[in-house]
Amino acid sequence: MSRCLVMCPMGLDVQAAASEVPHATKALGKSTLQLGNLKEKPSALLTELNEMVSRGEAPPFDFVSKIKNFAQDAQSCLLPLREASAKDTTAFLHAVQMCNDQSKTAEGEEQKNVNDARLLHAACRDAEKAMYDNNLTHADSYCNKLGDFLHDATPLSVPDASTREASVRIVGAGNSSNWCASSTLSHLDVGCTAEEEELKDKKAECLAKQQSFEGFFCLWKYNLESKCKALDTCHSNAVAAYNDHISEAQTLMEKWDVEFATLEKILCFCSVWLDEEDEGDNRSQHNATQFEVCKTQTHTPVPMEYGTPAEKVSCLLTSVANHPGTSAFITQEYGSF
Repeated sequence: MSRCLVMCPMGLDVQAAASEVPHATKALGKSTLQLGNLKEKPSALLTELNEMVSRGEAPPFDFVSKIKNFAQDAQSCLLPLREASAKDTTAFLHAVQMCNDQSKTAEGEEQKNVNDARLLHAACRDAEKAMYDNNLTHADSYCNKLGDFLHDATPLSVPDASTREASVRIVGAGNSSNWCASSTLSHLDVGCTAEEEELKDKKAECLAKQQSFEGFFCLWKYNLESKCKALDTCHSNAVAAYNDHISEAQTLMEKWDVEFATLEKILCFCSVWLDEEDEGDNRSQHNATQFEVCKTQTHTPVPMEYGTPAEKVSCLLTSVANHPGTSAFITQEYGSF
């Protein structure tokens, strides 16, 4: 019990107390030599008192008062120690819970970044697909018109051995054909080239958005895996620290309970001795039968609540199982493109 009594300044030096009280040394006899360390060994003090009762000795009244004060001071030390141990237990339990709480910190924000980037990329790809389809099939598209123009163009050919007149007629007829409408052809070609450049720019924009999306996804995956590992380590260490604390606390609690029960018996002896004083020599009267209650006295300690550390929260990686670099990711994220 050295931890308790060192904290409290009101321990009892029995030798010093005995020297201050008339006849104390004479009454305690040789046993006085064994009482010097009673501040740290209340059980030794109880043994001495039991021996005094057995020998029929009656200690000085003032000396019993000092013993009583010592026992009361010692008990007052034990209660704060129990309270401090209980607070420590709460702190260790809180540390375990903190591991679970920290594992969820910012996880929602990381997933939100991925979702936002996914939506931006998907919207871009939808726009790119719409532009591609428009260029290929829409009636107003320059590229579509150019394709129709070239498809409908009639080959200009002058058969061999044609007369001059026939050749002139053939070339003259070509003046209104697609092959000879150079201004129309140039206009459609310029418009189609512009549409293709616009589509090319959109494709580059979508590629940048795709890279951003996959970057956010990989960062989310890395952080989630790191948090799962950190959670494993944090929770394992916190539970181990809690278990070490409980093991030590239970050992101390057993010791404190024994000491508290010992001090209760010491106080019981003191109450009997202080009940009546022999006025002749300032000594407590002795009645052996009154000490039987003290000898059979039992102490039921207040049970300590140690709680139960929180189970480790689940840290699933299923949401990032299909990640960039896997075929499943391409199917999952880009299947509709």
